[in-house]
Amino acid sequence: MTKRLIALLFAISCVASTAFSQTTEQPKSIATPKPKSEHFSAVASLSRAPATTAKWVDVRVSHYSSNARTQQMANALVEGGQDALVKELEKAKTIGHVSLSSRVGAFDLKLIRSRKTPTGRRVIGVSDRPIGFLEAYGAGRSSDYQVGILVLDLKMNKKGKEVGEGMLIYASKVKIEKGKLDIEYVGMEPIGLANVRKN
Repeated sequence: MTKRLIALLFAISCVASTAFSQTTEQPKSIATPKPKSEHFSAVASLSRAPATTAKWVDVRVSHYSSNARTQQMANALVEGGQDALVKELEKAKTIGHVSLSSRVGAFDLKLIRSRKTPTGRRVIGVSDRPIGFLEAYGAGRSSDYQVGILVLDLKMNKKGKEVGEGMLIYASKVKIEKGKLDIEYVGMEPIGLANVRKN
């Protein structure tokens, strides 16, 4: 079992300012939802796969979550913990999808945000119970690890195309601890995503 604090990564997209210390100044708005659909591909770095075997990750976004929807998810996490967040995710409509080539595993994204960064933008997607990935790796599912997280860090190349890198956590447990979001994952390290490209 591995435990890692990546508060800035997930909190930017999902957690309201009320989740943090009242003495800490928070940014006002995180992103303007984009109405158009987007499609990304990436090469997955899998610890159990031979180095010579390339695995492709396909990411499709039908649209991004609104500020109001994001606030609703954030309030659920702050007030009711992971269980409340997962219930909100289960009720939410699918707005994106992640799939891995040569594997049965895939999961639907219920919360997706895009925000500007100094070098481009960061896309973060959140899923409830990504069981497919767990089954694909032959791991026993734990009821405590019910949240999947996708991160894409993008920038423009010389040809004006968005490229970058990212990671995929297929099973994690999230909670607010001392004013920050603590993300714990189990089974294996996050899947690294290289050669991310917008199609």
